[in-house]
Amino acid sequence: MKFTIIFNANAAGGKKLRLINRVISLLRSNHEVELFKTVSETDAKKVFDDLSKRDFDRLVIAGGDGSICFAINEMIEKGLEKKLIAYIPAGTANILQIETGIKKKAEEIYKVLISNHSKKISLAKINDKYFFLMAGVGFDSKIVKSINANVKKYLGKIIFAYKGFMHFLFLKNEKMRVEVNNEIFDADWILCTNSKFYAGPYSITNDTNIFKPSMIAYIFKDLTRLKLLYYIYLILVKGDLSSAKSVIKKNLNEIKINKINYPLLAQVDGENCGYSEQIIIKTTDKFINLLAP
Repeated sequence: MKFTIIFNANAAGGKKLRLINRVISLLRSNHEVELFKTVSETDAKKVFDDLSKRDFDRLVIAGGDGSICFAINEMIEKGLEKKLIAYIPAGTANILQIETGIKKKAEEIYKVLISNHSKKISLAKINDKYFFLMAGVGFDSKIVKSINANVKKYLGKIIFAYKGFMHFLFLKNEKMRVEVNNEIFDADWILCTNSKFYAGPYSITNDTNIFKPSMIAYIFKDLTRLKLLYYIYLILVKGDLSSAKSVIKKNLNEIKINKINYPLLAQVDGENCGYSEQIIIKTTDKFINLLAP
């Protein structure tokens, strides 16, 4: 088989880089491998432009959840969404790796890459961008925006923990107006998830995962430090936020979020998505075929 591997050099270092190289070495022993190393979105876009004119069997993304999200959008834009996509986990949280149960061992990843076992991953959309894990507007999007990409590469989860703690200490909410299922709320934080897991191996819902065509919205109306501590407790002990009476939970097809005083800042699959005046998050009938155990 002919494998095309796109390696996000900003996502990996140390052990992750060794893992990627080992997987590539295993593939090259019996298959044709073409490797593209990217250091920016501009680089990656050029690669996908080129791939739309090439013939290959499987597309492998070596990077984090944000790298997969970027690849999905490029594949759809370039008409490559029917291609089998595979994954070498080399990011920070690697939620996709946790959801799929892919082991972080080169030999196990290699077995997945050459197999014919794939699963459909349902895609949601935030404005004009597709995502497969989650979208957050508010507390977590501020944390994501505050993290330098180079620092994240070397410090990994430590920098997320540090920045999360700082935003917890200096909590500053900015109200937004939320429309969902013919109801309107003012809220401080919105978290819409296709994924069971959040911020790593931490379950936040028992009602969905990336293989189900469904999305859960958690609406945090009045976010405080004390409530945040309680939510962390529920995640660690119960693995589900649903029992929190101060959180509005919605099974949804679409949610509209409008600014009140400040532009809306969003994060999508752990990456900064920038500011908007209005955000619409909705389920879609789109999916990708991911090679998985």
